[in-house]
Amino acid sequence: MAPSMRRHWTTLLATLAIGAQTGPAASAEAAPDLLSGRGFFSAGMFSNHTDLQIRFDPSSLKAGTEVDWDQRFGLADTHRFRAEGLWRFKPRHHLRFLYTDYSQTDGARIDKEIQWGDELIPVNSDVTGRLGFEIVELAYEYTVLTRPNYELAASLGVHYTALSAELIATLNSAGIGSRAVGGEAPIDAPLPVVGLRGLWHLGKNVYLDAQVQYFSLTVNDIAGSLSNRRAALIWHPSTRWGVGVGYDAFEVDVRLKDGDFRGTVDWAYRGPQIFLNYTF
Repeated sequence: MAPSMRRHWTTLLATLAIGAQTGPAASAEAAPDLLSGRGFFSAGMFSNHTDLQIRFDPSSLKAGTEVDWDQRFGLADTHRFRAEGLWRFKPRHHLRFLYTDYSQTDGARIDKEIQWGDELIPVNSDVTGRLGFEIVELAYEYTVLTRPNYELAASLGVHYTALSAELIATLNSAGIGSRAVGGEAPIDAPLPVVGLRGLWHLGKNVYLDAQVQYFSLTVNDIAGSLSNRRAALIWHPSTRWGVGVGYDAFEVDVRLKDGDFRGTVDWAYRGPQIFLNYTF
């Protein structure tokens, strides 16, 4: 395990211990119930393997060069922050949100030329790749089935993906001097999503939270699909505070000819998570 990940685990578990060990009164508290409470909030880290291929087409009819961002800039297997929560404003009616940030900057020397928008970056150039990637989701849930030890809810929401991919290379040539080539490809992809989520009380303050979401949309020059599958075990040793581990798999495929961007984005990440959970 990488030192940075060990530090994240240590911090999360230490915080959990502080929340759980609040003196004798803590042991007298009633057992937590994630199913009947007003809601919960979780925050933690995920360590995922990613795949990102992006193509930024020029204004002419020809296609740009598809860039495998992971291979060129070492995007894979990194640690990122994730926060999400659920609020039961009525017993069967919920609001759920999600936020994660997957941004970074890296440099590499390319071994083949890249057509990036209307710019051609020549072979053997030293290129800086800046990736801004944020995901925000807001969804409404309705509980279609509820029992003392589990609930099943259907959801409808908007999954907003804000992606900014930039390639910049500085070229030096006799008679022309130094000049920068490349540019930014801004992609905003708001996609509606539908899904199902289940929450089960497995006993001894252990819960299973699982969900699946999917949507596909084609309108004029915009086509996109999204899928998300996640499962997590949550253990609550105290009424308010718990710790969870999970696994998440996310895929988005967008093809656009709109505004400042013409091209394709194929993005996927999958891997484990650890988080703190607060119930209210």
